[in-house]
Amino acid sequence: MGRIITWSTPQYSPSVEAHETDSLFYAEDVFRYRKFESPLSIKFCQREALRYIIGSRKVVVPPGSFLLVNAGTEMECLPNEAGVQALMVFFTGSLMQDVYCNLKLDDKALLDGPPHGRFFEHLYPPAAPFSKHLGALARQMAQVGASNHELSPGLFFGLAEQLLWHQQGISRQIGRLKARNAATREELFRRVLIAREYMEGHWRSRVTLQQAARVACLSPYHFHRTFREAFGQPPMGWFRRLKLEKAKELLRAERMTATEVALHCGFSGLFAFSKAFKREWGLYPSEAR
Repeated sequence: MGRIITWSTPQYSPSVEAHETDSLFYAEDVFRYRKFESPLSIKFCQREALRYIIGSRKVVVPPGSFLLVNAGTEMECLPNEAGVQALMVFFTGSLMQDVYCNLKLDDKALLDGPPHGRFFEHLYPPAAPFSKHLGALARQMAQVGASNHELSPGLFFGLAEQLLWHQQGISRQIGRLKARNAATREELFRRVLIAREYMEGHWRSRVTLQQAARVACLSPYHFHRTFREAFGQPPMGWFRRLKLEKAKELLRAERMTATEVALHCGFSGLFAFSKAFKREWGLYPSEAR
């Protein structure tokens, strides 16, 4: 038997659906299929996986990740596996517009002003700072275990602020791309972001520029140039630094030898690893413990 917990502001009533108000919806072991037009919302997975169909593509939200969906997006919620735990955050356009107008964000290209503006609809990985806050909120709702329809708007103001700041960073990265058309810039950013997330998920492997470019569905040159424009550094330089950051963490944990760390992080051997580590951090692996 599933469990559903709803936290909302006093706007909620039995005649009003939770997603039509500013509300939090925690679900545990809920398996139903549903086809619907989504409000502006966040779909966060705490355990197992959430599965949706948006347009012609299937989207799987793994644990710790969240899917940001714009108002008016047509989607299908597929039946979940046993043990699934999820948190949905629903925002009304009026609340988001209020917060947006008063935050005075620097980047005017972020939104034309909710509810008419569009956020960057994407599946965001656990590494996103916002994900940690959503996870803590899901655990809190599960622990309290009871619905509450008298919640202060302050909680939703805070979530809206975090989402807007998060999206401002995305907007700045999209704005760095040199494509003339806004839709083209957004599509190019989506492709290099997917490739970067692929590289993050395969940091132990020896991912090549050609492999990452294929994930982005771009030529190696186009991928290299677009990645550098968006993130300020070339993709393979970024990937090498990611490996070396992971290596530094492993060395400090003191559970593996330097040779084991080198192989674990996808380097060909200790010599190549030591040379790269010294060049990046200014010291040898043996000095980093």
